[in-house]
Amino acid sequence: MPPRAQGDVRGVHDRNAADWYWALPPITRGLLTLYLVTGLAAYMGILPLMKLYHNWSLTFKMVPEVWRLVTTYSFIGRPSLHWLFQLVWLAKYGSAYESARFSHNTADGITMVGVGCIAGLGFDLFSWLLSRFLPPVFVSPFHGPALVFMFIYLWSKQLATAPVSLFGIVQLQGRHLPFAFVALDLLMGQNIWPDVLGILMGHVYWFLTDVYPAASGRVVIRTPRWLTRLCLQHGIGRVPVQAANLANPSDARFRAFQGRGRRLAD
Repeated sequence: MPPRAQGDVRGVHDRNAADWYWALPPITRGLLTLYLVTGLAAYMGILPLMKLYHNWSLTFKMVPEVWRLVTTYSFIGRPSLHWLFQLVWLAKYGSAYESARFSHNTADGITMVGVGCIAGLGFDLFSWLLSRFLPPVFVSPFHGPALVFMFIYLWSKQLATAPVSLFGIVQLQGRHLPFAFVALDLLMGQNIWPDVLGILMGHVYWFLTDVYPAASGRVVIRTPRWLTRLCLQHGIGRVPVQAANLANPSDARFRAFQGRGRRLAD
């Protein structure tokens, strides 16, 4: 094959990979990038994990290290088979859920992540208090895996009857997928607390946004207007202008025709 043709083939593959990446919803794409970077950085020994993991003893000390409440969600592990599985699950089920639920308002999706993370810290605090009286089984220094599993659980609620094939062997409905993954991690000897925590985080959000409002007529979770404005002004995903309630519509940066330029192949 001529050298030029070889270059053309490589260029097509590169464009396909880039198109796939940029076609991911913004929240999923951001988390996927974060976990790729932190995982590789930890593998190379340049990520200070001791400064990022979460421990309530460090949070409650005289000078609280409050940043750990956030950085605990920034890491899912070093490169391994389980690490790769989590990235695949996030790219597949996280992007599917985000596209189905938040395709028209990315700010709502960011609110979902925030609510889930706060719920996760609440459950983690409860388990930490119990660990003083019971064996510390339900304690994990990083909650990134729980955040990934929250997406899987919420996807299972959004597409409960969707057919799912587990490794091409077991046929399931969407609602059963999270529990199948828990069983799989248990068989592989993995700590299932991150999976359980992710289910609890997702269930809290699902209950507060779907179950309780339908039963009571009250809306509990509302996306802050400042977050909607921030997403709109910086072109983060898609946000309806009317949801931002801008005093001056010109404050929003119109980005409908802004994006990554593409050069057509000859």
